[in-house]
Amino acid sequence: MASIIDIARMAGVSKTTVSKVFNNQYGVSAETRQKVLEAARELHYTPNQAARSLVTSRTNVIGVVYDALVSPIYTELAGHLEKACSGYGYHLVFCNCNDNHETKVRYMNYFAGGSADGVILFGSDHRDRDIIETLLQNEYPFSVIENRFDDLNVNHILINNFDGARKAVHYLAGLNHNRIAHVTGNMQHRVASDRLNGYITALQDLNMLVRPEHILYTDAAIGCGAAAARAFMELEDRPTAILAFNDIIAYEMIGYFQQQGLQVPEHISIVGFDHIKSQLSFLPVSMTLTSMAQPMDLVAQAAVEATLSLITSKGAAPVQTRIFDTRLVEGNSCWPVL
Repeated sequence: MASIIDIARMAGVSKTTVSKVFNNQYGVSAETRQKVLEAARELHYTPNQAARSLVTSRTNVIGVVYDALVSPIYTELAGHLEKACSGYGYHLVFCNCNDNHETKVRYMNYFAGGSADGVILFGSDHRDRDIIETLLQNEYPFSVIENRFDDLNVNHILINNFDGARKAVHYLAGLNHNRIAHVTGNMQHRVASDRLNGYITALQDLNMLVRPEHILYTDAAIGCGAAAARAFMELEDRPTAILAFNDIIAYEMIGYFQQQGLQVPEHISIVGFDHIKSQLSFLPVSMTLTSMAQPMDLVAQAAVEATLSLITSKGAAPVQTRIFDTRLVEGNSCWPVL
């Protein structure tokens, strides 16, 4: 196995210079840095991360803690986070909590105990406040995607879920629908409450009646879309359009409706949320879902940059709140009421 001595000899520089290059320190010209990196590649050098951590007091690892890996949107974000990190020499370690708060606390303690230089917390569980307050007290670098605590000095990376749901309802109203229903996500999570509030506000904007029977609460688990579709079919005042919490729920509803002889969009229109069409290749080619798309690439980049800013500045960088808008991507799951 090659060592930094071998690299220094091949590049014609000192061991100190090689160390500076690998630790991203100043004082090395671009030409010399390139020589060192080329020598390292030629010698197939693999740095000893444990030894480097002892010298630099850094692991070059960022932990990513998810609420639950139940949706392709989580997989999509993971890919974007890895891509965003690759240019900074950092590695990611992903942890799935399965919506278990105690598990999340253990993961956060593990990372903050020296296993990672910082953490990205993705999810909107209302119970996360105690975790975030502990991280703040310990001055540990982290960013939050999707959740929001306005009274805490935290890096917030957010999707405007409220406005996204509101825009979806206005779109359906523009197709002359006036009985628009909503299937919620897990109301323990802020993203679900934001989308519900956006839906209700849009109906109020349009002077439409908010019908309690047209709001179906779920935990967003697999199978709840079919259950919601069955419940709506049993209503005497059945909705003509539905805003689903996410695309998986929307596609499950489409499948159930079609099994029962109710065609989408001819008999009922459906809008999803997330726009994860590429993750759902098992669906019929003839059906493309109208959905609210989230710019997960921009969210990932913002989260990585905000977290690294706190890491490299040792907490001196100002925290920031970034809010990204959704956009409607039209498929063929919606139909105007004539």
